[in-house]
Amino acid sequence: MHKLIPGLLLLLLPLLSASQTGYWQQEVQYTIDVSLNDADHTLNGFEKIKYTNHSPDTLRFIWFHIWPNAYKNDRTAFTDQELENGSTRFYFFGKEDKGYINRLDFRVNNQRATVSDHPQHIDIIKVELPAALLPGESIQISTPFQVKLPFNVSRGGHDGQSYQVTQWFPKPAVYDKSGWHPMPYLDQGEFYSEFGQFDVRITVPANYAVAATGVLQNAEEKTWLEQRSNFSWQPQVKKETLKTGVIHTTKTEFPPSATNTKTLHYIQDNIHDFAWFADKRYIVNHDSCRLNSGKLVDVYSYYLPGSQKNWKESVGFAKAALRHYSDALGEYPYSTATVVEGPKSFGGGMEYPTITVIAPVSSPKSLDKVVAHELGHNWFYGILATNERDHPWMDEGINSFYEQQYTKSRYPDETEPEWILLATQAFNRKDQPVETTSAEFSLLNYDAVAYYKTSQWLAYVESLLGKETFRKAMMYYYEKWKFKHPTPEDFKAALEASSEKNLDKAFELLTKKGLLPTQVPTGTSFTFFPSVKGIKSYLQKPVQNLITAGPAIGVNDYDKLLAGVFLTNLKLPPNRLQFLLAPMYSTGAKTISGVGWVNINLLSGGLVRKTELGASAAGFTQNQYTDDDGKKTSLAVLKIAPSIRFIFRDKNPRSTITRSIRFQSFIMKEDGLSFYRDTVISGIDTTISTKFRKVTDNTVINRLQLVWENNRALYPWRGALVIDQGKDFVRAGFTGNYFFNYPKGGGLDVRLFAGKFFYTSSKTALKQFATDRYQLNLTGANGYEDYTYSDYFAGRNRFDGFLSQQIMNRDGAFKTRTDLLASKVGKTDNWLAALNLSTTIPKSINPLSLLPVKIPLRIYADIGTSAESWKENATTDRFLYNAGLQVSVANGLINFYLPVLSSSVFSDYYKSTLDPKGRIWKKISFTIDLSGQSGRRMPGNIFF
Repeated sequence: MHKLIPGLLLLLLPLLSASQTGYWQQEVQYTIDVSLNDADHTLNGFEKIKYTNHSPDTLRFIWFHIWPNAYKNDRTAFTDQELENGSTRFYFFGKEDKGYINRLDFRVNNQRATVSDHPQHIDIIKVELPAALLPGESIQISTPFQVKLPFNVSRGGHDGQSYQVTQWFPKPAVYDKSGWHPMPYLDQGEFYSEFGQFDVRITVPANYAVAATGVLQNAEEKTWLEQRSNFSWQPQVKKETLKTGVIHTTKTEFPPSATNTKTLHYIQDNIHDFAWFADKRYIVNHDSCRLNSGKLVDVYSYYLPGSQKNWKESVGFAKAALRHYSDALGEYPYSTATVVEGPKSFGGGMEYPTITVIAPVSSPKSLDKVVAHELGHNWFYGILATNERDHPWMDEGINSFYEQQYTKSRYPDETEPEWILLATQAFNRKDQPVETTSAEFSLLNYDAVAYYKTSQWLAYVESLLGKETFRKAMMYYYEKWKFKHPTPEDFKAALEASSEKNLDKAFELLTKKGLLPTQVPTGTSFTFFPSVKGIKSYLQKPVQNLITAGPAIGVNDYDKLLAGVFLTNLKLPPNRLQFLLAPMYSTGAKTISGVGWVNINLLSGGLVRKTELGASAAGFTQNQYTDDDGKKTSLAVLKIAPSIRFIFRDKNPRSTITRSIRFQSFIMKEDGLSFYRDTVISGIDTTISTKFRKVTDNTVINRLQLVWENNRALYPWRGALVIDQGKDFVRAGFTGNYFFNYPKGGGLDVRLFAGKFFYTSSKTALKQFATDRYQLNLTGANGYEDYTYSDYFAGRNRFDGFLSQQIMNRDGAFKTRTDLLASKVGKTDNWLAALNLSTTIPKSINPLSLLPVKIPLRIYADIGTSAESWKENATTDRFLYNAGLQVSVANGLINFYLPVLSSSVFSDYYKSTLDPKGRIWKKISFTIDLSGQSGRRMPGNIFF
């Protein structure tokens, strides 16, 4: 025991030393030489790093970020996150558009170092040190490198010969009191890097205008840049007539590159990253900004000739932002600030020390706000260098607070639509706490919570402390922690130390979901559609209840024009009780029709995230009969459908999976006609006439629906089991949908249906006749067979004319109707199975692509079978097929189908029964898919 104790003490000494050590951070000094090859979009560089270990620990390796490898293939963390966030763009990039870094040869103090891969991420490597790096000592690390720049879809890369060179060089990960912080490159989730000095030389063709982090050392280059304020360039268009007579047009987007090169030298202290941007077309504006202390800052803006309208005041915007943040927090410490316009392929804005890149904007006002936000990141990210990946609120959220102050001072009437997004997420129990890592945030919550909610939380803290106390506290935080890596605990301690107030309760809000105490709206307001005044007022000052009224119109073949009013409390965020009432007058039937529904939303934090209790009602004319005297009798339907739906919670907030169960009853009162013969005897004459009277049928259909779907961007799918029960029958049908994405857009929709029809007691001819409309259909179901009145039919019970060609994509979903036959093809009271395919057509072979309006052309194919086809006396082939052309309008809301190839039973029907004259338009069928039952891909829905 006595021998073990000294040994244990020796092992514990490093831990004891660390616990007694105050704040420390590592230091890096970069010397980088890099050249651009704009023919193949590559960089060739060499870097030297002086790495100083200020920690109390001995280091034996250093994790390095080689983030260009995030673009190397489709198996990186970046690619996975892009898919989760709904983008397949990079996933389907060709080899020429991907990027990587290679030709690395790490040496430490001139000794070759061993390099090993990260076990999970190809954009992280471990550099083993030949000798241990003791506390207080420094080493020299060097390596050559080559970077293939990707097409820019996330901060860095190129778009043609426009270059955004960011996260481009091997960079040590941060080592702090918590240990190493190796992290893969992500689009949603920013950075954490060590402070130091950068000495960078960039070689490019001589006619490139370059904007970079730091201070340009080339006096002649400064003069050249300042002379580019009137630079102009227009794309060169060349037309050439080919031998075939076709005119071939080529467009040159960039001026030719100079044959000679120039090397530009930049230096900057107290930064943790370096970015640069190059384009031969840049206009450059320059001015100086005098801060309150008298310090002068050189302010530059770089933008393209076509953007002058929005960017001509960009330097002024940048100067205003620098003054705003300097006055509110502390003086801007650097001597230069630059804003750069990025290409269209780059979205939003991105900050780097002393420089920011901004995508094309729609107006000067938009640019002003984005410039303020991105330059503000010099304070929150650049100077106060928090771990953005773990605590995104500490840069994005706090910075958004100051950006909002800036915006309100310049645009007092500016609204905050972000509140609606946050409140909607909170209502649906889909929000997340502010203190959530970047990688764990859902895409919506990253904006709504990390940015917006944090800004409102900081406004709440300001209200607790008072404006002046809060201002002094933030300035104290800035002064204490500039050029360091503060944590949330450090931020809290700084505010409390300056204000001398306990902020425990305020900071506890960062770990809770829901709206802040100051964000819960009250009151009621009324608005009239389509006036935007009420909506604008709501955006400026949200209320708990927003009642909207406006005109309601509808149309069908029997009611003709339906006109009335609607009244609803639908809004974002939703209310717990939602309703819509739309009574309308039928100009055809001369009656009152309309629709309405009410819904109660019950939210919880358990397995069932949301319970919807609802009921809908509808009344309209579903048929019309004209007697021999020309008198019309309208036949109406009244439907009431109560329901309860359970939506289950997914443990992963980023999940795109939805699971739900719905129980619903359809209670219907349908008008019909009962015909009878009336006999009148007068003397020796007897008159027999056919008469009718209106009768009413009452029907109840009970439905159980189970849905499991994944609305992911790549290969989304949906499975739905629907079981309907009515008098004498049970009807079960499973519909599966799968979408296969194509690399260049579009894809193949696959639909699989399998159904079974049961009689609840012995089958009889009478029951078979009575359940005819509920039986399974291989061919398109008609309006009469829409027995729950859930789809819109323009002519629900029409059997002639174009309106009779409307179908439902239900059951077998063949794109044709065979109603004129005594027995519809493929109709069964047993079982049925079908496969439906629909594929997009490449633009290059789509004849409709020549039209000025985009009209997607598709090819569809259906194949199916049913029980009747397998009987010994079957009159059709066992497997039937139908294929042709499909034109989709309004994202699949309306679809037109033209059969081209069909089984003989369909071909014979077209020729002998449907239209012996062979007119093509008679074969066309169409769907109006208001309910979304076709399985078309729909955008993600924040309500469900």
